[in-house]
Amino acid sequence: MGVALRATASGICIAGFFTCLATPSEAQDLPNGWRPPPALRQGMTNFPESYMAQLFQPFRASAGADRVLRQGDIERLKKIAAARQRASGVAAFFSSDLDGDGRLTLAEFEDAQEQSWYETSIDISSALGQRFAKLDLDGDGTVTFEEAKAAAENSGQAESGRDVAGRLQQLLAVDPNQDGTLTAAELEQLGLAAFAYYDRDKDGVLSKAERTNVSAENSQDDEILRRKQEVARCMFPRAAGHEDVFFVNAYGVGALSSVSLVGQDEVTETAEIVVEPDETPLYIVALARSPTIWRVTGDAKRVTRFVAMSPAKAAGVTGLPKDAVTLLPGTNCISNRLTDRPSAAQATAVAFEDAIGSPVRGMIDSPRVSMKLPSDATAPEKTPGKRTAVLPPPMPPRWDEDPLKSLRSRRPGGLVEVDAASVVASADVAPYEVPPLEFGLMKLLQEGSIEAKGRQFYTIRKPIARLPAGLGKGNFYIFDLAPGIEPPSNLFNRPRLPPLPTARP
Repeated sequence: MGVALRATASGICIAGFFTCLATPSEAQDLPNGWRPPPALRQGMTNFPESYMAQLFQPFRASAGADRVLRQGDIERLKKIAAARQRASGVAAFFSSDLDGDGRLTLAEFEDAQEQSWYETSIDISSALGQRFAKLDLDGDGTVTFEEAKAAAENSGQAESGRDVAGRLQQLLAVDPNQDGTLTAAELEQLGLAAFAYYDRDKDGVLSKAERTNVSAENSQDDEILRRKQEVARCMFPRAAGHEDVFFVNAYGVGALSSVSLVGQDEVTETAEIVVEPDETPLYIVALARSPTIWRVTGDAKRVTRFVAMSPAKAAGVTGLPKDAVTLLPGTNCISNRLTDRPSAAQATAVAFEDAIGSPVRGMIDSPRVSMKLPSDATAPEKTPGKRTAVLPPPMPPRWDEDPLKSLRSRRPGGLVEVDAASVVASADVAPYEVPPLEFGLMKLLQEGSIEAKGRQFYTIRKPIARLPAGLGKGNFYIFDLAPGIEPPSNLFNRPRLPPLPTARP
């Protein structure tokens, strides 16, 4: 059964403030499950009179004499706002061009504008210099009328008229019969229906609890809008068909790769995604904080698109053909709080669907050495209320006597052999000359190239070209040099030993 979008059907008609504009022929039916869209929730107050007043204010100011809003009305408002912005910019030009020669200098600009500044701690000269530089587009030290006009057009400052145009565009989009116009009667019906939707006890006033519901939905709308803007910057490829989308948000994976995406001195991690058998094609977006090689195994032919993204400078994928892989290294288009609570996960899912063109079926939000898709993923609406904190494992007893214990504790996935030739990567892929982290440390100990000297301290006894990746920086391990040994190329944390006392004569 549809919902009658009639002012009189809701029992709300604001006497003395609005007349009931709807007629039976103009009444529209809304489908079951209808909810007020964001455009109708903005500015909703406790009382219908004040809510309807603010809803109608931009409509009355912009609609034609026939009380009908069309796209042309919105475009006209945008042009008016742009013209006013240009006028404001060129007015500042003319009022500052003190000698009237049509060329504005910095000295003229400062002399004219300083008069309008009150005493303040701000460096006025510096502030005016910055404003002048925005006008002087060619940087020649003078501003022409054309430059002032162009600067005003490109300033990007939000004018009230443009804000109103955006609000009207949203209202036109909710036109109930989708005929491209919004009448005053339709807007009144929509507004009253929206108010009645949140007025659950039907007393004609929104209580504190009812207002809280509106605010919660507005907050979710704001989060979705922000997330859509973030995700749009990522430039994800559109889905080719009806793929199921999965998002892996792994801020650490716990396994080391035998090959490097980032040279011999930095660590590359690796994680496995096991694709379970099925017929539905998959679109996978995988985000890692560090350089990571994603190993796709199982029924890999299901994966039609794999997007490997990272704020780090490199990313790679194995197990898939090159034309199925999109690499987005060095990208900060999305934040790391995408899936840490239900509202964030749902906003991310909406934004991904908007950008990719297929719905998000599941997400993984935890460090994992290996994961199965789809069974290990969680539906966005079922995301836990709070992300489970993943703390570094405690160091095992006497770890400094056996670095392998430390490695097994902190890198449970160990060192995974990866074929460099099989990696689709954004950078050169090369095997490590020395295994990374404690794997390399153990190798050097076994060879006698270094000697353990107690807790965290090692002495380099034989010449080595470089330390294992990840050990040359920081203070987790400290290396000293035996006499006559040159330091490795990547040793940056030699201990500062006190100078030996000199014998007195």
